Amino acid sequence: MKNTIYMAPMEGLTDFTFRNAYEKIFGKGKIAKYFTPFISPNKSEKFLAREIRDIDREHNNGINTVVQVMTNDAKDFIWTARMLYDEYGYNEINLNAGCPSGTVVSKNKGSGMLNEPKLLDKFLDAVFEDDFIRENIKVSVKTRVGVETDTAFPEIIDIYNKYPLEELIVHPRLRTDFYKNDLNLEAYDYAVKNSRSKVVFNGDIFTRKNFLDIKKKFPHTDTFMLGRGLIADPGLIDVIVSENPEDFSRDLISDKKRMKELHDLVFDARLHIMPGDTHAIHRMKEMWCYMAYVFDDCKKEIKVIKKSQKVADYKSAVDIFFNVAKLTEKDYILFSKKF
Repeated sequence: MKNTIYMAPMEGLTDFTFRNAYEKIFGKGKIAKYFTPFISPNKSEKFLAREIRDIDREHNNGINTVVQVMTNDAKDFIWTARMLYDEYGYNEINLNAGCPSGTVVSKNKGSGMLNEPKLLDKFLDAVFEDDFIRENIKVSVKTRVGVETDTAFPEIIDIYNKYPLEELIVHPRLRTDFYKNDLNLEAYDYAVKNSRSKVVFNGDIFTRKNFLDIKKKFPHTDTFMLGRGLIADPGLIDVIVSENPEDFSRDLISDKKRMKELHDLVFDARLHIMPGDTHAIHRMKEMWCYMAYVFDDCKKEIKVIKKSQKVADYKSAVDIFFNVAKLTEKDYILFSKKF
């Protein structure tokens, strides 16, 4: 069974600069869908400049991009869908019902929508009652399995089953888990067995072993959304889409060279669009919060990258890092935000 891979939306990380660079260096048609970091509709019914830049078709040429939207207001979702279709040519939108951020959840958005399943039902009913949506837009949902407990997850699945979703992307964690604690694989199994929509697995696939373990537990799942795993180890895509992921032999020397190419493309693009070098460097350091974990013998070099503030210093530190550090393939990675 051939595996289908999506790139997850990660705010501040998987913008168009990263998506385009990744597709050029590693993707090469292997990523079926690239999901944008979420757009949050506002009452002015206009997109922000940074949102326009990210969804601009010229910045998404040659890649299959799906725009993620985060709102709990059906009217806002509908006008956003109409504008994305009419002005930018998008016919698929993903609803964010998974973001665990406190500021988001306090407004009953993201995973906060799962707090009151009846309101989620009302939202989806209004969306799919709209003629424009039904005729023009494919709607998918990225969801968690609950807020503080998973007891309402069967009810949530029943609600999703009432509507013709394009697919249901399940991150099997509670909102209170954020991105820690074990995945709730029983809840994912429930979704697989009871969802009327296609179910996509999302969560903690950072290594080949992570992927093989999930495939062993859910052999009929053939579509996976990866975020942190592809930021940390971009070459992991080659393993997952291969005919035999267990035995696929990687060229880690080549992968390291390609990681440097990817990094440089992203950095150059961000220098061109961001106000000031400091902002671009800071954004790149967010990538290093993940990439650093797949290299050995690099603590000293990582510290130099972390401390760099000017473009010349940063580039020099990165060059030294890639000359010295050794790319490795690990069985497990435990990410920490400390960098």
